[in-house]
Amino acid sequence: MLAHPHTDDFSWSLATFEVFLKSYKQAHPEDKIVIRDLFDEKVPALDNETFAAWKRNKYAPETLSDADKSLLARHESYLAEFLSADKYVFVNPMYNGFTTAQLKEYIDVIAVPRKLFRYTETGPVGLLKGKKSLHIQSAGGFYHNEEDPGHMANDLGAPYVAQTMAMIGIDAHSQLFAEGYAHYPERAEAIKEEVFKKAQELGVEF
Repeated sequence: MLAHPHTDDFSWSLATFEVFLKSYKQAHPEDKIVIRDLFDEKVPALDNETFAAWKRNKYAPETLSDADKSLLARHESYLAEFLSADKYVFVNPMYNGFTTAQLKEYIDVIAVPRKLFRYTETGPVGLLKGKKSLHIQSAGGFYHNEEDPGHMANDLGAPYVAQTMAMIGIDAHSQLFAEGYAHYPERAEAIKEEVFKKAQELGVEF
């Protein structure tokens, strides 16, 4: 899932993903790969129209309009595709300490109770066992510096994605951060080399 805006500027997250993807294709030539551009597709939000369509579908399905049916079909399509996959890759830049709104909207659409997880007396239990996920995120500053772990508290997006994956039953979740290039422009090339190397290795292992 590419949750990145379309700009002419160099994208650290997309460039890192391309290195990962090339490596992955070489290591897993038989795998079918589906790429969703969430900025281009404009995933339906959980807004007034969606809630109204859900209510009509539950209590008076005969009143559904063509627009309602189309909206609900899009929700079902994203959910069915997610359920059918074995591995998931999320790619985004950090926006104000979080993911992009498009990635949040996508997760809202697919995180359906009784499909991806179920509620129990002790909390939600994930239903997608045995699957893998990877989160690639870029940021101009450092948020995952092991020498100063306090910076991690300023990144709310990566923990959110990781917690969501855990909630739906995915315990094989990896993270790759392309960050620090704006804070240390003199180290940008070295940072890129290190991140690209990790992306290439993850492509083989994932």
